[in-house]
Amino acid sequence: MYWFSNAAGKVVYVGKAKNLKKRVSSYARPQVAGKTKLLVEEAVTLKHSILHSELEALLVEAELVRSYQPTYNILLKDDKTPLYIVITKETFPRVLTARKKSLLYTQQKGTIFGPFPSAYKVRQVLHIARRIFPWCNERIKTGKPCFYFHLGLCSGACAGKIKTEEYQQTIVHLKEFLRGKTSKLLSSMKVELKRASAAQDFEKAALYRDQMRMIEEVTKNPHILGPNLDLPQLSSLESENMLAELRRVLSQYISLPKTYVLERIEGYDISNTQGLRPVASMVVFTHGRADTQEYKSFNIRLGETPNDYGMLKEALTRRQLHPEWGMPNVVLIDGGKGQLRAALSVWKWQTPVVSLAKDPDQLLIYNQETRLYTEHPLRERDPASILLQRVRDEAHRFAKSRHTRRRTKSVLE
Repeated sequence: MYWFSNAAGKVVYVGKAKNLKKRVSSYARPQVAGKTKLLVEEAVTLKHSILHSELEALLVEAELVRSYQPTYNILLKDDKTPLYIVITKETFPRVLTARKKSLLYTQQKGTIFGPFPSAYKVRQVLHIARRIFPWCNERIKTGKPCFYFHLGLCSGACAGKIKTEEYQQTIVHLKEFLRGKTSKLLSSMKVELKRASAAQDFEKAALYRDQMRMIEEVTKNPHILGPNLDLPQLSSLESENMLAELRRVLSQYISLPKTYVLERIEGYDISNTQGLRPVASMVVFTHGRADTQEYKSFNIRLGETPNDYGMLKEALTRRQLHPEWGMPNVVLIDGGKGQLRAALSVWKWQTPVVSLAKDPDQLLIYNQETRLYTEHPLRERDPASILLQRVRDEAHRFAKSRHTRRRTKSVLE
């Protein structure tokens, strides 16, 4: 895996190659022209990372391109039709492949992986995954086993041989596998195996055992798949790495357009003394950095009684009366599920709204399509975690300072 950065430290292209020297030398040929020539002229730094296999490189490349949005990955693929893996949003989800144009045309809903530049590589990934997590791609369930059932590549949803909950759990595991989170996947499957054994559901326990064996076999073989998608931090700019990782985290739970830019993040918090002199803060991080000139505060008019949810609703309602301040790309609330529910009840703009709960720090995300809340634990020193904690802490600091100022002014008056 290799990547080019420009003079400002921004990642402009991500690629992969078996022979790095041969690939990089190709960029120096006199006949290089068009968009590739522009890439060569802008790039000033080349870095690389050694991965375990071609398959891991394929998955890592797709994640990095989605997260960093390198300029020339997009430009150089304009004339091609990238391939995506799509897991549909259905009672019995199907696992499909789709080209970019058909994806846009059909507006297929579900979980999307990619883009992948090679159809052959995508088939490799799915061939391995289906042996471990059999799925059914029959849209109409006839009650008769399909062709792939007889090959052991379909779980029997077409013939009513598997319950909805069990099938959907298999799809959850498949998604984790495709994201390269095999360590996390194996840990959760061990728990499920013990639970099935305790309930004397030995058939299900045996299924988990066999799947775990196959996952371990695959991940231990470097020619098939690397152990985990531990993505390298490509940029010399801390803010770019933080935003790339945050985009990656959010994309796991909510559907973000491929080119969605996290340019403006707004953080909110409430400060009061037992309901007295309440103040709501709005802090702004532009391109991953605190933008103090954009900060705003709201003197809450709700009434001087403890009601953090009501105060938060008032602040967010009043915020939406001012589109001239700029539209946020992400809204972060300081608090747990209660605060997030309160925020979502009044937030009308099409912006992801998340909250950061404490003890331990974890990101709460609500998916509008599934209507489910997800808790995403924050990892120490993780770029996305650092950014979210900075926004949360700055919102708390600013709210507290404005509340203290209002309280002091009231005492003096």
